[in-house]
Amino acid sequence: MKKLMSLLLVLAMVFSLTACGGKKEDSSESQEKPGTEETADTPVKLTVVSAGNTKDNAISKGYDKFAELVEEYSNGNITADVYYGSEMGSLSACVDGVFQGTIDVCSCGPSYISGYVPAVQVFELPFLFNNAEEARATLDGEPGQYISSLFEGSGALLFTYFESGMRQLMNNRNPIVEPKDMAGLKIRIVPSKTQNATWEAFGAIPMAVDMTETFTALQNGTVDANENGMTTLASYKMWEVQDYLSVTNHSYTPITVMFNEKTWASLTENQQKIVRQAFEDARDWQRELTDELTEDCYKQMEENGVEIEWEPDTEAFKALIDPAVYDIFNEIVGSSDVLDMTQSFVESLR
Repeated sequence: MKKLMSLLLVLAMVFSLTACGGKKEDSSESQEKPGTEETADTPVKLTVVSAGNTKDNAISKGYDKFAELVEEYSNGNITADVYYGSEMGSLSACVDGVFQGTIDVCSCGPSYISGYVPAVQVFELPFLFNNAEEARATLDGEPGQYISSLFEGSGALLFTYFESGMRQLMNNRNPIVEPKDMAGLKIRIVPSKTQNATWEAFGAIPMAVDMTETFTALQNGTVDANENGMTTLASYKMWEVQDYLSVTNHSYTPITVMFNEKTWASLTENQQKIVRQAFEDARDWQRELTDELTEDCYKQMEENGVEIEWEPDTEAFKALIDPAVYDIFNEIVGSSDVLDMTQSFVESLR
């Protein structure tokens, strides 16, 4: 009798499981993270390049975080191989690769993609933002969304914005306090008409050099100076070839995350949802990391003998470029609409 009762109990459990589909799903867990439910999607491996950045750079770490999150959110259905610096070629070559489809995801400053959408350079215009908080709100707001929409059909989507942060000036000649201190200084810049005009207005001699070649150019005297976000300057150990740092906060650099359009279109709706959420979370994490690391970067500079000018005459620098450089930008894009929209948005934040 006991054996019969046991058999009946087992059969009842089997029928119960069959009626429920044979599997119990934790709905609360699947709602918390996209893609954690079982999926029949074909597995995807993305090639992601943190072009021009060292492996320990905050931008690179943002991509590492994305790789971690997208694998977690997809239960291993989507993975990403992350490459750094010049492992996949020069920064310019990697940018071309993401538009042509040989690279799935690539990051770069706005100037490197301005040939596709010139208006993206608006975010790098000198003294547009007072701080990183203003810049982030602008990128995540209407101006950033509008600029992103302009890339549709170009071959790559402007997916989201990481950051290098507020940019500072380093050189190996003399302290920079006011514009006259820059006279004749050869400075590395990215290929950009607005940046070229900016540094010429300051009295320097701008020279376009790929980021992966900048340290060597400073080392052999091809250029005397360079400017960038603090986490990038520190990750390249610029103190080995630069003696002076001026906290100019002269511009801000968003790092545009570019996603090849064909790769994006090949993903299922579920995979797109997962990738987008992973990038949004990685973006927020990367910005927080940039804040945390910036203070340490200043300390690293001081510990390695760099002389820091904390209060250069920024008003004197502003007077030399406003509105001349902005006029050049408006001429490049064909109107003042983008700049007007962005400036109005920034003013609304203050």
